[in-house]
Amino acid sequence: SKSLGNLVSVEEALAQYSADSLRMYFLSSHYRSPLQYTDEGSAAMERSMDRLRHALRPSDNSGESLEVKEYRQRFLAAMDEDLNTPQALAAMFDLAREINRGREAGRSIDQAQQTLRDLGGILGIVFEDPDASGQDQLAAKPFIDLLVHTRTELRQAKQWALADQIRDQLAEQGVVLEDTPQGTEWQYHR
Repeated sequence: SKSLGNLVSVEEALAQYSADSLRMYFLSSHYRSPLQYTDEGSAAMERSMDRLRHALRPSDNSGESLEVKEYRQRFLAAMDEDLNTPQALAAMFDLAREINRGREAGRSIDQAQQTLRDLGGILGIVFEDPDASGQDQLAAKPFIDLLVHTRTELRQAKQWALADQIRDQLAEQGVVLEDTPQGTEWQYHR
């Protein structure tokens, strides 16, 4: 409350969290229900946004396309049900989970990813990576790729301690690694 001095301005919140995660924070509660802003809740929504962004990573799979009609229908039905944004978000997260499963199974996920972007757009979510636009990060990309490649070679040589050291030091810089069947992928996290 303003009288207690614990008011958080939009500018202060945006300095810590992405606009998408703040939107999702407010949409995660029905508009008729009270909502109390907390840093923990905002941080959780930032991690949730990362999961959605993760589902939108490029893929070159060319297998059978995922069926997305069910998720779109669930999303629209929730929105038609007195603007039930928590249920609409649940449909988006279920779609993201299905996209990730489809990627692992070698299925084409392009249509599903576009559906996720479209549904997010209805809620004003643009899936912009808050850290990816910086020039410093763009300049660091070749070095991060080199470290990831070196880590992969260390793991193949069973030099686990050195490989873990690279992973941990990258994590300290906000670079999170994910080992997948297709190789190690990385992305920035707050």
